[in-house]
Amino acid sequence: IPGDKIKFELGDSSLPPAPSQGGSATLSTVGSAVNDVCVALKSTVTELAANSNMDVTSNFVDVLKKNNLPQIEVTKQSQAGKEREDYSMYSFSIHFVKVKVHSLTGVVKVDKIVSVGDSGTIVSPKTARSQMVGGAVGGVGMALTEESIIDHRYGRYINNNFADYHVPVNADIPEIDVHFINKPDPYINPMGAKGMGEIALIGFSAAVANAVFNATGKRIRTLPITPDKILAG
Repeated sequence: IPGDKIKFELGDSSLPPAPSQGGSATLSTVGSAVNDVCVALKSTVTELAANSNMDVTSNFVDVLKKNNLPQIEVTKQSQAGKEREDYSMYSFSIHFVKVKVHSLTGVVKVDKIVSVGDSGTIVSPKTARSQMVGGAVGGVGMALTEESIIDHRYGRYINNNFADYHVPVNADIPEIDVHFINKPDPYINPMGAKGMGEIALIGFSAAVANAVFNATGKRIRTLPITPDKILAG
């Protein structure tokens, strides 16, 4: 069936229940159910074709017409197996960062980023790469620019706008090289795919801090790593 003929619906109370979206679990949970129902649907269509003396590779629409069926409806329930009691099924990532530190001003510039993710089978390379790139951009902000400042007299944020709260812009982001191990996990689900959410960001600011230490010999232990901390360190 061509991809443009497939419509996927999620998030409607009239549909079968699904777990909440969070903790990088949607792909391995909802994705497993989608995989199971597709396998069951394929088996049903193949059986209908065989019973109608049709080639099992016949067009899906032709099989329906031959059997006078307006549609085929298949429901499958997917749930975790006993494997999760015996195996760790987490995703992992590693970030390599090259920085330049101005010797007079203490300004830090991220010069290159290489991020590698291990999330089992990469189901959608484009969106997976976008996730890792987005995490790297957020990591630059966490490490170097973003900071909430509170006026303790009134308990209010002073920089609660985009003029004063400094997020990284295009000029702050260097070349980002993303790679994936793309090795199926044999235990987590039939697809061998694991979630890819927080791993795009976790550990990135530590990589920047280590790079700054390697460049300057100064260990900055509070974020963001601003010029005043480097000059005073």
